[in-house]
Amino acid sequence: MSQDTTFPAREINDQDECVGCGAHLSDPCHPLCPFETGEFGPAVILQAANLRVRNHPAGIGYDLAGAIFAAAIDLAGRDQAQALADASRAVLADYLVGQWGPQAQAIHSQVVYRHGLFAQLAEITVSLYGAADQYDDNTPTPTPDDC
Repeated sequence: MSQDTTFPAREINDQDECVGCGAHLSDPCHPLCPFETGEFGPAVILQAANLRVRNHPAGIGYDLAGAIFAAAIDLAGRDQAQALADASRAVLADYLVGQWGPQAQAIHSQVVYRHGLFAQLAEITVSLYGAADQYDDNTPTPTPDDC
């Protein structure tokens, strides 16, 4: 018996690459791409959240947790969204604490919130992609010039 499963359409970043596998817009996704398999992890959710940050204003800044949750719902569905969003926020928090230094450990639970409120969009993009790279054990970390 086959199961009819529909996966979301792939999402393309501002570099014209799939946020799941990095395939260029003009190329098909890799067969193991989350948009082909339906298995999304924190790295993909964080990159997809970058596409949603502007849609989640929070007074003086941005609601990063809201953007992450929206990406999780859009990509993985409501049943998996909360756990996937929680895991993705934890990855981002660990990355930010690593960037901010040991003094940030005391506010570990607040770093994502504070970063969204006080960072510029370019810094937020660097953080989301940097956290995704770190989670996937990729060495390149984006700089504001890459955004």
